[in-house]
Amino acid sequence: MYYNVFSSFVVNMQKKSAVITMRLSRLDLERIESVRELEKADRSTLLKEFIEDGLRRRIIHIYRNGRLTATRAAEMLRIPLRVFLEMLENENVPVNWNSGVVRDYLKARYGE
Repeated sequence: MYYNVFSSFVVNMQKKSAVITMRLSRLDLERIESVRELEKADRSTLLKEFIEDGLRRRIIHIYRNGRLTATRAAEMLRIPLRVFLEMLENENVPVNWNSGVVRDYLKARYGE
């Protein structure tokens, strides 16, 4: 049995919301509701946080596998490169220091 969960999300700078429909199993819905009750959060907010966390983890995973540059990863997450590099450090993910963009960023930030 599946349950429809309705949610909306903000689309970048346009500040427009889009409504999506998502099917969840009873188990998934129960797990979400358990967290929602503990956090005292509404379902929509919680699902948005899950999506944001999942996107961040997926992008870091793709970067770790060498299929994404740090610059592009930061762009996809809509964060500054510095913040993405800090994320990598916090996650103990090796940074590709040979990347020209990263070298240029570090040189501009900290000098030679």
